[in-house]
Parts: sequence; C-alpha cells; structure tokens
Amino acid sequence: MSDEARLLAELHAARALMRAPAPAPRIGHAALWAHATRAGGGPVDLAVVRALRTDPDTARRYRILLAAQSIAYAPLAAAALDGALLRRRVGPFALEILEGTPPLLILRGAEARPPRTIEAWLGDAAVRLDLPPPVEGAIVLALDPVVPEAVELGWMLRDPGSAVFLL
Repeated sequence: MSDEARLLAELHAARALMRAPAPAPRIGHAALWAHATRAGGGPVDLAVVRALRTDPDTARRYRILLAAQSIAYAPLAAAALDGALLRRRVGPFALEILEGTPPLLILRGAEARPPRTIEAWLGDAAVRLDLPPPVEGAIVLALDPVVPEAVELGWMLRDPGSAVFLL
C-alpha cells in the first residue's frame, strides 16, 4: 500500500471515529446511591440524570438500588380504571387517583413505616416527589396542575407500564 493510500485510509478511520458518539462515562455506585437517596425536589447531578436517560445499564443499576431501599415497588404495575378513579397496587399499598380539581393521589397501606417519597419511571422519564405524613392511615397528595412534577407523576401513575417506587 502506498503512503498516500495509507494516509487516506487513516484519515477515513479518524473521521469515522470522530463521528461515532463518545461512550457515556461510567457512573459509579456512590453517585447512583446519592441520586437514589436524595430528597424530592432537591438538586440533582446532571451527569447522573444524563446517564440514566441514555445508558440502559446505568438505569438498570439505579432501579436495583431504588428497589433495594424502597418500602414497596412495582416494576410494572397492574392498573385498573374504574370510572373516574384509578387504582393500582404497589406491594402492600393501594394507590388511587381521585379525579377532580385538582386530582388527588391517595395512598393507603398497613406498613409500620409509611413512605416519605414516591418515584415513578416510564421509559427514560422519571419524577420524584416527597409525600406528606399520613393522616388516619392515608397519605393524600394533590396533583396540582400548577406543579409540573405533580402533573407528570399523575400521568405516569395512570400508565400501567410505569415503575413505581415508594421510599
């Protein structure tokens, strides 16, 4: 092979490497754990969020961490629509969405330790909200249309393909 042909082949290979997307940086377990244990509405590490949305292996590892620390979770929940009321089970808890203005998320369960946070995943979208303390055994959260995270949570909980984690 002549020098010109070799140089042309090297330039072609270099261009192909430049066009190929760079592999996502590997997110460590500590960063995933910090993201899994963060408070709802708190700051997030954008590198972790980007990796969760673009790297299926990182998303799988993160969901394993969430499942390990959660009180209850449903990787795919069975949902049933009953008129204006949506019901679904997540472990020992019953989640209901009562349609109204605003819609209400009602969470009931007989656990000794009530969940403090709910996180839902659908595809590469995720939302996390803090839950109020229970009143007479039920946690009630208004899915206020003014709060984008609450609207997204309600939308995700209505989809039977979403994963739900109660932390």
